Amino acid sequence: MTDLFYDLRDGTRLLALLSVLTGRSYKPEKGRMRVHHLNNVSTAFRVLEKYNVKLVNISNNDIVDGNPKLTLGLVWSIILHWQVQDVLKGNMAELQPQSNLDKTLLNWCQEATKDYSDVNITNFTTSWSDGLAFLALIHRFRPDLFDYEIVSRKPANSRLDYAFRVANKTLGIARLLDPEDVNTTTPDKKSIMMYVMCLYQALPHTSLPLFPSSPKKLEPDGTTADFPMGDGTRSTSAASDPVDFTAYQTLMEEVLVWLLAAEDHLDSAPAIDVELQTVKEQFHKHEEFLLELSSQQGSIGVVLQEGTRLLQEGKLSEEEESEIRIQMRLLNSRWDQLRTKAMDRQARIHETLTKLQQDQLEKLRHWLTSTEDRISQLATGQQPDNLTAAVRMLEDHQALQRDLEAQQEDVNALSNMVVIVDENADCSQMEDQLSALGERWSHVCQWADQRASALQQLVSTWEQLDQELQRVKTWLAGHEQSLRLIEANPSTDRNQMADVARQLQLLDRDLEPHQQRLNQLQESVQRLPPLIQAVVGKEQSKRKLTTGTYKCVDRILQDMEDLEDRIEALNEIMEAQRQRLGKSGVCLNMVILPPDITTSLTAFDDADVVIKQQPKDSEDEMLVKKRKLNSDRRREFEEAVDKLKNHLDNMEQLVRTGCEVATLEQTQLEHKPDLDQVLKSGHVLIGELQNGESCSLRCFVVQFQR
Repeated sequence: MTDLFYDLRDGTRLLALLSVLTGRSYKPEKGRMRVHHLNNVSTAFRVLEKYNVKLVNISNNDIVDGNPKLTLGLVWSIILHWQVQDVLKGNMAELQPQSNLDKTLLNWCQEATKDYSDVNITNFTTSWSDGLAFLALIHRFRPDLFDYEIVSRKPANSRLDYAFRVANKTLGIARLLDPEDVNTTTPDKKSIMMYVMCLYQALPHTSLPLFPSSPKKLEPDGTTADFPMGDGTRSTSAASDPVDFTAYQTLMEEVLVWLLAAEDHLDSAPAIDVELQTVKEQFHKHEEFLLELSSQQGSIGVVLQEGTRLLQEGKLSEEEESEIRIQMRLLNSRWDQLRTKAMDRQARIHETLTKLQQDQLEKLRHWLTSTEDRISQLATGQQPDNLTAAVRMLEDHQALQRDLEAQQEDVNALSNMVVIVDENADCSQMEDQLSALGERWSHVCQWADQRASALQQLVSTWEQLDQELQRVKTWLAGHEQSLRLIEANPSTDRNQMADVARQLQLLDRDLEPHQQRLNQLQESVQRLPPLIQAVVGKEQSKRKLTTGTYKCVDRILQDMEDLEDRIEALNEIMEAQRQRLGKSGVCLNMVILPPDITTSLTAFDDADVVIKQQPKDSEDEMLVKKRKLNSDRRREFEEAVDKLKNHLDNMEQLVRTGCEVATLEQTQLEHKPDLDQVLKSGHVLIGELQNGESCSLRCFVVQFQR
């Protein structure tokens, strides 16, 4: 067990403890519900009742709820009963243990310390505060442990500490008490009794009776009876019964000590606060105090009843009767005053608490009304015209959610609201208010969560759509600019025309996926209307779900139509450029593009590079690739090129000298195989290189083709 108040709540450990103490088996109910816990504790109570363990003002609900004070009271009753049974059964066989343990232990302590003039034990509270009683009790049975005269001159705390250390070291008694626990104006009676029981068990006390030396015994009802004399007659009791009167005085002293402490507690209680949480704490503390008053009421009644009995018996002296009557009147008067003051403070706390809680309810009611008006304005707002407006709607809604989170603490406080049940007050009205406000709060939170989810989905979808459209626009604008420059600056240079042809080929290959993506975006736009519908008000959501209902969607679709028109215009420009290149003798089919080359303006690949940079490699990489080529094939190509160049030089010389056409045609026909060899070798090398060098080879091959 780690927490006494928590571990005893379900009753299983309580039944296990009783099984050990009684030697019988008590099986708890299996289950984790409160009803099972209550039944287990009730079973334990029946067992305790069977063994004459009296429980006053302790219910199974108190134990299941983990009430600290009453749980400790239950444990104390169990300890008291079985400690008596195990330790004192040989000396108290004829006693009712629970009702006479105080008297029996007190008599034993008095009998043991009667030879110590500075020790006067009359109770189990203040008589032990100075430590002399503990020292005397230990010294009486173990005078070999210390010199009483020397130790008794120490200060009170030192005496207590010395007694506890000696008991722990030589008698094996754990240090259940500290000097500070005992040296107070009101030591705890049960703690001291428990420690004295441990001393009784540990000390060699067989030679000392538990009862005073007078020939009297205790009857089960607590009264005294005379022992039979040798001749069979009964001895006559004295006019005053020293045992009963002493016991009564002890009870009266204990009650008055408690009453004085209760009065001091009530008089020193702070003024009723004006802050709700503090007043709640004061309310709960005062309720605990009232419960303690209720639990002590039985003790008050016992003292008064015992005093009345003594007066009715007529065995007391006039002085003792007068003293008892004065004490009873004083006890009655102070008890009534204490109850009156306690009930008056309770009424004032109730009044303040009710007012503060009502103010809190009104404050929450006004806040909910204002928030509901704010929600109504947000819900019935216009459709977002663009992405910026949708983002602004989300930000406004997030501000509302932050306000809800800030208000959550005040709403949580309502769950701890104290509903005072009074015969003169109708608590149903406050309960109805709490229920109504709870429903309104739940509705507001549910609406806020649903709308936040819808707005986040709308903004996310719209942002993705907008980003992809911007990429298409950027890609398209770049190629439009490039083609306009080509149109504005037509070139007849073979190398430049080859570059234009390559760019047209690349653009043509890159155009198709962009057109397909644009078609997909048109389908994505159709997801916006239901998302917009989810965030607008009920009146607007009643409209038919079509894209024409939403102006923002219409604008996006119009932008896409404009993009399609621009792509179509781009195709027309490309076609015009193809025709121009064809007329200039550049065949696009002769331009072979590696599959990994794309344009620099591809909308869907952030890692693209500029077209002119794509086929380039560093000089070192080019040299490595050159060395990888078949040296024989390259040598063959270079030899064919040199041979063809010589032929062309000769042809130019013949033309300048006015050679006949027939001769020129014959010479050209003879060198036709050389030209075919150059073209064939060049295309093979182009296919192997597939890099920047291939571009220059293609240009060179195209020149020989023409």
